[in-house]
Amino acid sequence: MSDIKKIAGKVVNYNSSFNGTIFFDHQIQKIESNTDIQSKNIIIPGFIDLHCHGGNGFDVMEGSQSIERMSKYHLSHGTTSIMPTTWTNTFEETQNALEGFNDIYNKNSNILGIHLEGPFINPDKLGAQPNLTQIPSQEFIIKLLEVAKIKLITLAPEIKGMNEFISFLSDLNIKIQFGHSLANYSICKTYMDKYDIGFTHLYNAMSGNNHRKPGVLSAALELGSFAEIICDNIHVSEQSIKIAKKCIKGLYAITDSINASGLVDGEYIFAKNNIIKENKSVKIKKDGTLAGSIITMDQTFKNLVNMNFSIEEAVELTSYNASKYLNTQNIGKLEKGFLSNFLVLDNNLNIIDIYLEGNKVNG
Repeated sequence: MSDIKKIAGKVVNYNSSFNGTIFFDHQIQKIESNTDIQSKNIIIPGFIDLHCHGGNGFDVMEGSQSIERMSKYHLSHGTTSIMPTTWTNTFEETQNALEGFNDIYNKNSNILGIHLEGPFINPDKLGAQPNLTQIPSQEFIIKLLEVAKIKLITLAPEIKGMNEFISFLSDLNIKIQFGHSLANYSICKTYMDKYDIGFTHLYNAMSGNNHRKPGVLSAALELGSFAEIICDNIHVSEQSIKIAKKCIKGLYAITDSINASGLVDGEYIFAKNNIIKENKSVKIKKDGTLAGSIITMDQTFKNLVNMNFSIEEAVELTSYNASKYLNTQNIGKLEKGFLSNFLVLDNNLNIIDIYLEGNKVNG
């Protein structure tokens, strides 16, 4: 048995916080409460990001080496569990990008699997996605599964052929999210009555909550159990985040970060678009459309606290709810038997140390 390490401080979960000591190796062995502890450490679960396209110049669609490198960049910002995310492309280019993924998936515990964002989305609600949408194809999924563990897919339910396709995905235990969609409320509800449906970057690239013509957002706010949301103070207002939190018990934050995250301001290429990074955002050069984000999860956490969410609620939004959505039993919480994936913060919520399965991985 490996040597047991320990760390003391304010231990914060989604539903509690107390002064205590964590005893751990690759898993948490025990947690003891101790009101006499004087340490200023704040200890929280490692962040979980289920929607991330890249960072530090690396893009998921550039292949397995880029996936590994972008995941290490986000790990250095506290993301101990990440779901690399594709963007709409041809089968050939998507397959080439994911070739060898299972090898890095098996050797990097911080990589959870692939989130396919498209290509089965509405061509009239692309956002920053290239116009390479396709009709639903089971063969597309079956062939990709040969090279990559697909855990999650974003699709538009109004597209022709979705009934059989969604049933097929459900049978494969691939999580289904509605996004880049112009579906009406009725279409969404029909599927939500039968399947567990999530929502991709809530509010963005979806039909809205029109009081006479309710859309995807209406279905999410009324009926949704889980949804992801970008909290970079650009994509969604503070007020809208708080409304979503009241309506959707399992709301969780994602970055939707792209390759330009961590780079200097300037011009880059993302999803076959020329983009401009400036003023903490990235936009398509030709029309100003938001092109993902450049935020990291550590800044997301700070943003949530600055919105007057409690530190426990910020933990819920940045780790716990995502773990519940994935039905995982060993991440998202500081508890005996869970993986030793946690962060040590100072009083200003800056990261001091990052632990992945009990190993310090700072930088």
